[in-house]
Amino acid sequence: MRLRSNVRLLMHSFPLSLGLALIACAPAEPGSTTGTGGSSSSGGAAVQGSGGAGTGGAAVPGTGGAASGGAPATGGAPVPGSGGAASGGATPPGSGGAGTGGRGGGAGGGRSGGSTGSGGTTPTGSGGSGNTGTPMPSAGCGKSGRPSGGMVMVANDHIYTFPAAYDGTKPFPLYMGFHACGNPIDQFINLTKGSAIETEYVRAVPRSSDSGGCWSYNTDIPRVLKVYDDLMANYCIDTNRIYASGHSSGAQMIVQILTHKADAEHMHWKAVAPVAASDYGAIQLAIPVMYIQGKMDSVRGQDGASTVGRFRTANGCMTTSTPYSQVMGCSSGGTQVNPGCVEYAGCKVPTIWCSHNDPNYSGTSHGVPCFAMKAMHDFFQSLP
Repeated sequence: MRLRSNVRLLMHSFPLSLGLALIACAPAEPGSTTGTGGSSSSGGAAVQGSGGAGTGGAAVPGTGGAASGGAPATGGAPVPGSGGAASGGATPPGSGGAGTGGRGGGAGGGRSGGSTGSGGTTPTGSGGSGNTGTPMPSAGCGKSGRPSGGMVMVANDHIYTFPAAYDGTKPFPLYMGFHACGNPIDQFINLTKGSAIETEYVRAVPRSSDSGGCWSYNTDIPRVLKVYDDLMANYCIDTNRIYASGHSSGAQMIVQILTHKADAEHMHWKAVAPVAASDYGAIQLAIPVMYIQGKMDSVRGQDGASTVGRFRTANGCMTTSTPYSQVMGCSSGGTQVNPGCVEYAGCKVPTIWCSHNDPNYSGTSHGVPCFAMKAMHDFFQSLP
C-alpha cells in the first residue's frame, strides 16, 4: 500500500502573527482495512476541517486539503475506563508553540505544517546513556570516529547527527524521524533540538522522494531501507535500541512499514511513536507504541481510534486501559494541554494512546503536541 504521491502544491501566505508559515498534511485516508481507500468522487470541494473530499477537490485554506480515497475511517472516544492524564503541570523546557496550518492539496493529500520546539531538558555528559539492556553493536562500530561537525548530510536524501560523546566505538541508540508532507527534511532535527534525544541518540532523518515531501510507500521504502542499512554498516549503533517517530505523512509511512512484515523486521525498531497517522490494515508484529493524535484532529477527521485498534490487536491487548500519568501537561498557544494518555491492559508490550487537546496547527489539532518529544524520549527510555 502506498500514499498517493501526486500532490499539487498550493501557495498561501499567513499573517505574521502566526509565525513561520508551514504547511499542513491531509492524509490519503484509507477507506478500508487495506488503507487504499474507497471510491472517490472527482471535483468535490473539501469541507473545511474534514480532510475528506474526493480526488481533485478544491481545498479550503487551512483545512488540510482534500484527501483521495473516500471518507476517513471513523474514530471514536477512548474506550470506557480509559481516562486521561491529569492536565496541568509545568511546560517542558523548550516545548514549542503551534505551527501554522497549511493549504490543502488535491489527490493524495495536502500539506503538513511544522511544529516548533523540542520539549525536555538536556542532560549534560550523557554520552548515550539510556535504558539498561545489553548493547548490540552494529557492523559499523570501530570503522571511524565522529563525523566532522557531528553531522552527515546528503542533499534531498538524509541527514544524520551524532552526539558530542559519539566516538565510533561505543554503540549509541538510534532515533529515526519521518517528516510530514510539505515539511523540510530536518523537521525532527528541529523538534528534538535541545532535548535529551539530541544528546543521547544518533538521529537519522530520511527525505521522501516526492518533490512536495509526501511519503509514498512503494516509492520510498527502498530509500528508507537503504538509509537503515547505511547506518548499520558504517556507524556505531546499538541495534537493540532503534526507535522511530513521524508526523502526519511520516507517521503514515511508519504505520505502513509495520503492515509489511519483511520490511518491519528489517527496520528492527524497538518501539515507535507515530503522531497523527492512519489505519492501513493489520500490523504484522507486536511492537511497543506511544500513539499520539489530537482527539479533535480536523485534518484526519477522527481521533485515531482505528489506528490505535490495530496496535492493540497486534500487541494482544485488552480493551480496558488506565491513565498513563507519566506524561505531564503543557501549555500551547494559551491552551492548557491535557495529554490524555492511557495505557492498555494485558498487552504483550507497552501500548499507549495519547488523545490530546493541543490545538496546534491553527486550531486543527493535527500538529505535534507540546508534550510529545519529551514523552517519546521518556517512553523509549522506560523500555527494558
